[in-house]
Amino acid sequence: MTGEAETASSRGQGCQYRERLTISVWWALVVGLFALSMGVAVLAWLPSLAGVSITALILALVAWALMAAGSIRISADAEGLRVGRSAIEWQYLDRVRGCDAPTMAAVLRSPHQIGSFLVTRPWISTGVVVRLADPADPHPAWIVSTRHPGQLAEVIRRHISDRSDSAERSVTRPATTGQEER
Repeated sequence: MTGEAETASSRGQGCQYRERLTISVWWALVVGLFALSMGVAVLAWLPSLAGVSITALILALVAWALMAAGSIRISADAEGLRVGRSAIEWQYLDRVRGCDAPTMAAVLRSPHQIGSFLVTRPWISTGVVVRLADPADPHPAWIVSTRHPGQLAEVIRRHISDRSDSAERSVTRPATTGQEER
């Protein structure tokens, strides 16, 4: 149940990244055992048919919650950065920082991150902080959990630098007449 990152820049497909933030085995085990203990308590308290029905409902809800928690996908491709159902184009990103566990914990506790767009999972201690370049956006940054912060940060950094390089190349010189060119 661990998420796997896939980068495609080395295979000549452009600068890409994909990851699914699945729940870790240990978290699933703890949550499953908690749900099972709740089920045993319900079975001990209620008559058999109602107890079995409620226990089955509890276990089904917990299974659904575990699957929903692991449904977040992160992708970075030519179009932009996508985290879950949210997406942002490269032109609106300013800079990125990959964070190890202590740095990510400090970032999440920092009052400077108030108002940031958060997609974090408690079972993933590392992540990235992506600063936005759009002053109209209500979020100053995106803070995203990832198991591979270095890889994701590098892909984002490449896309941001590619965008700024192409913007510099597209700056045109003023028009000149034939006489001025000589």
